[in-house]
Amino acid sequence: ELDLNDGQHSLAMLCLPHDLEALAVGFLIGEGALRERSELRDVRVNIESNKVFLHGDFDEDALEAMANRWTWGTGCGSGGTGRDLDDAAFGRVGKGVTIGPSKLIELAKEFTGKADMWKSTGGLHACALADTENVLLFAEDVGRHNAFDKIMGRAFMKGIDVSDKMVLMTGRLSAEIVSKAVACGLTMLVSRSAVTALGAKLAGRFGLTLVGFLRGKRLNVYTGFDRVVED
Repeated sequence: ELDLNDGQHSLAMLCLPHDLEALAVGFLIGEGALRERSELRDVRVNIESNKVFLHGDFDEDALEAMANRWTWGTGCGSGGTGRDLDDAAFGRVGKGVTIGPSKLIELAKEFTGKADMWKSTGGLHACALADTENVLLFAEDVGRHNAFDKIMGRAFMKGIDVSDKMVLMTGRLSAEIVSKAVACGLTMLVSRSAVTALGAKLAGRFGLTLVGFLRGKRLNVYTGFDRVVED
């Protein structure tokens, strides 16, 4: 359970009990409730009560939207968003990275090589933040939304600029994942799984690159074609 500013707002999440601070912070970033590091005063985990306590100057409109306009997404457990995906506040993403297919295939091998729980159970999702050379951050969770939030939360707390990075995932690239990526300032999402129609529509609108079905030596590029260049 996330407890914001001593009970002013709270919500429950289904997750693995790892990187809980990062999960909480990443979730708030993806929902637009947290934008700058200076807005977060502290975050603390209480294992006994299964709670994460956060104090900060959170965006009240975003918090109210989570309470009153939650949209269940194409995900496991509590995956979804309170954000209006047609909101004009969503701006096009920046220039971002360019990369060749062969390097994407190399990064995918490095990524899946780290996914021990995903490979051993077949029932989890993995996520990683990478530049054009290496995987920088890695996380696994029972839900793909949570795995993404953990990566973004860790990057935020470490002060890592993600605008020139990409995220690799094992799960579907759906509308909620795209909206999280746009909110975080990412420009490229890469997955070994599928891209949904609404995910591709939104990614095209905001200039995000979506790469799906990256398996073995093949991949599909659905949007943002200019960032995937010839080797």
